[in-house]
Amino acid sequence: MPSDLVKPLSTREQPAGLRALVLSGFLIAWWLGGWGIGFEPGKLFQKDGLANALALFQGFTSPALDAEFIRRIMQLSVESFAIGFSGLGLALVIGIPLGIWGARLPALPERSRKRSFVDITALVVRPAARSILTILRSIPEIIWAFLFVRILGLGPGPAVIAIGLSFAGIIGKLFAELMESAAPEPAMSLRRLGASPLGVALYGVLPQVRHQWVGYGLFRLECAIRSAAILGVVGAGGLGSEIDLSIRYFQYDKLATALLALLLCVILLEISSLILRRTTAYWSIGTIAVGALWGSLTLGVVWFDLFTVQAAKQLGVFLAGFSNPVLDFDFVWATTQAMLETVGMALFATMGASLLAFMMAPLGAWQILSMGYLQDAPKGVTHQRLFALVFMTVRLIFQVFRAMPELVWALIFVVWIGAGPMAGMMAIGAHTIGIMGRLFGEVYEDIENRYPRALEARGAGRLGAWAYGVLPQAMPQLLSFTLFRFEVNIRATAMVGFVGAGGIGDAIHTAISLFHFRELATQLLVLVVVVSFIDALSSELRLRIMSR
Repeated sequence: MPSDLVKPLSTREQPAGLRALVLSGFLIAWWLGGWGIGFEPGKLFQKDGLANALALFQGFTSPALDAEFIRRIMQLSVESFAIGFSGLGLALVIGIPLGIWGARLPALPERSRKRSFVDITALVVRPAARSILTILRSIPEIIWAFLFVRILGLGPGPAVIAIGLSFAGIIGKLFAELMESAAPEPAMSLRRLGASPLGVALYGVLPQVRHQWVGYGLFRLECAIRSAAILGVVGAGGLGSEIDLSIRYFQYDKLATALLALLLCVILLEISSLILRRTTAYWSIGTIAVGALWGSLTLGVVWFDLFTVQAAKQLGVFLAGFSNPVLDFDFVWATTQAMLETVGMALFATMGASLLAFMMAPLGAWQILSMGYLQDAPKGVTHQRLFALVFMTVRLIFQVFRAMPELVWALIFVVWIGAGPMAGMMAIGAHTIGIMGRLFGEVYEDIENRYPRALEARGAGRLGAWAYGVLPQAMPQLLSFTLFRFEVNIRATAMVGFVGAGGIGDAIHTAISLFHFRELATQLLVLVVVVSFIDALSSELRLRIMSR
C-alpha cells in the first residue's frame, strides 16, 4: 500500500497548536465554571429530589392514552408542525438575503485604487447585515414570543414570528460563514470577468455550498419544530402549552404522552430529512416551501393585527424603554453578573456534553463501529448484529436527548432538583448531548475514507483507524461545531431562566411580566453586547481552526 495515502494526515499544514490551546482553555474554563456556579451532583440523589424523579418516572411508564386526550395531542402536534414550517419559512426569507449581503466574498488580487459604487456600498451593507443578524440571534425565541404575545395576544402567531426572527439570525450567520469557507477560485474568476458581487455569490459561491445550505436547513426545520413545541409555555400555541400545564399540575402521565408525541415528531422529521438528503436539493426546497405555505394557511393568524393602533402602542411602550434604559450602577452590575452566570452555565454544559458526545459518537457512526472502510473485509454475521444493536441504541439515545427541547429538560430538572443554575446546566447539557452526538456522527461519516482504509489494510483496529485515520480529519469540524454550539447555548441558557433555571433569563422574565421595560432594555442590551462579543470571538477562532 503506497505510503503517501497516510502521509497527508501528518504533513498537511493545520494549526494544531491553536486547536490544542483552544481545547485546553475550554477544559480549564469548564472546571472553573462548574465550581464557581455551583454544580453539585449530590443534588440529584437527595431524598426529596429522588421522590420527585420517581414520580416523573412513574408517569412516563403509564402515559395518558384516553381517546379525547390523544386527539388533543394530535391537534397540538399538527399545530407545532405548522408553526415550525411557517417560522422556518420566515427565517429563510429574512436570513438568506442578510447572509448573502453579510458574507465576505473573495476579492481580486490586484484592484484599482478607485473604489466603485458597489465597493463603497459593501462597506455599509455588510456591517449592517451582520449587525442585524447579530441582534436577531442574540435574543432567544422565547423572549421574542413573549413580547409578541403582548402585541398580538395568545396563539400561534407570536411563535411563528419568534422562530422567524431568531432563526433568521442563526441561519444568516451560518450561511454567510459557509460562503466564506468556499473555494475562492471560481469566485475570483468571475470577478476577473467583470461579474458583480451578487453574480459572484449566485454563480461562483452558492453552487459550492448549496448542499450544505439544504442540509443545515433541514436540521433547522427539526429545531423549529422543537421550538414550536416549547413556545406554548408563554402562550404561543403548540405542544408546549400542554407540556407546561402537565408539569405545573403534576400530571406526569399527560406529560409522558406529550413528550412521546414530540419524540415521534422529531423521528418522523429525521427520517424525512434522510430521504430528502438523498434526493436533489429541489425536493428539500419544495418541501420547506410547501410546508411553510400550508402552515401559514392553516394557523389562521391575522397578520394585519401587527399594524393595528393597539399593536403600535404596545410596540411603542416596549421601544420607549430603549430610549431611557436603567443605567444605575447597581442594576447594571447585577445584570452583568446574571449574564456572566449565563455564560458560565452555557460553557460548563457545552463542554461536558461535548466530551460525552465525543466518546459516544464513534459508536453511532456505522463505518467506524463495523470497520466498514474495506469493502472486501470479512464481516461475521454475529458481530454485525451486535454492532447494529449498539449503533441503533446509541442513535436512539441521541434522538431522545435532542428530541426534548432545553426548556422541557429545564422544567423536568426544576421539578427534580429545584430551581437554580444547576437545573439550567443539566437541561442544556442533556439536550446538547443529543445535538452534538448527531453532528459528530455526521462528521465521522463524511470524512475522506482512503486514510482509514489504508490503515485498516495495514492491520489497524477500530481504535487505531479512528484515532489516526478519522480523528485528524474530523477534529477541526468537531471543534468548530463545539464553538458554534456554545454560542447557541448561551441563548438557550437565557431561555431556560424563564422557568427558574438560573441566569439572566429569570430577570428578563420578571421584567417582562411586570412591564418594567426600562429594566428590560438594559438587560437585553447587556445580552446583545455579550453575545455579539462571543460570536465575534468564536467566529474568528472557527475561521482559524478550519483553515488548512
